[in-house]
Amino acid sequence: MKNIFVVLIALTFTLSSCAQSSKKVRSNKVLLITSAQVDLLSENGKAWGFTEASEAQNKVRQNLVKILAQAREMNIPVIHSPVGFDYEKMKGFSPLNPIQGVIVENKLLEMNSPGIEFIPEALPREGETVLPYRQGFSSFWAKSIQGELKKIGADTIYIAGMLAEGCIQSHVRDAAENGYATVVISDAVGSTSLELLDASFKTLPLHTSEIITAEDFIQRF
Repeated sequence: MKNIFVVLIALTFTLSSCAQSSKKVRSNKVLLITSAQVDLLSENGKAWGFTEASEAQNKVRQNLVKILAQAREMNIPVIHSPVGFDYEKMKGFSPLNPIQGVIVENKLLEMNSPGIEFIPEALPREGETVLPYRQGFSSFWAKSIQGELKKIGADTIYIAGMLAEGCIQSHVRDAAENGYATVVISDAVGSTSLELLDASFKTLPLHTSEIITAEDFIQRF
C-alpha cells in the first residue's frame, strides 16, 4: 500500500510539472497591441464617429479582451504601443497626407488628454511592456520596439489594435523590414471606415505572414 501511495504522489507531481511546463514563456512570440486608446475605440473618443462601424462589425474590444486573456494565460509576452501628439510643439506643422490631416484637424490622441488613455479592455498589466508614446504609425519608425523584441528573443509578432490603414499596416511592413514575421488578428483590428478596413485586408496579405481570427489565436495556444 505504501508503494502504491508513493507511485500516486510521483504521478501527480509529474502531471503537475507537465502542465506547468506547457505554460512556460513562449519567448519567440509576442502579442503587440497598437493604439488601443480612448480616442479611437471608445464612445467618448474624438474619432468614434469614424471607428464605430468597424468596432460594431468586428467587436474589436471584445476580441482584444479574449486574445489578451489567452496571451496572459499562456505567458506570451504582451507589448502595448500607444500614440500621442503634443500639438503645442507641432504648431506650424503642415500635414503631408490626408490621414495626418484628419489627425491634426481633430487633434486626435492629444498628449495629456483623456483620449490617449488605454481603453479598459486593453489596459496594460504589471510586467507587460508599455512603449513610449509615439508620434508616427510604427514603433519601428519610433525605434522604441527593437530593443524589447531582442530582449525577449522574439521572431514572430501577433498584431492587433488600431487602425488597419495606419498603425497596423505600418507595423506589418516595418516588422518585415526588420526581420520579423507578423500575424494579424483580423477581428481584433478596427478602422476609420468599413471601406478602408476592407481595402486594408486586401493588401495586408502581401506583407504579413498570416491573417487569423481571435478564435484562431486562442485555439493555437
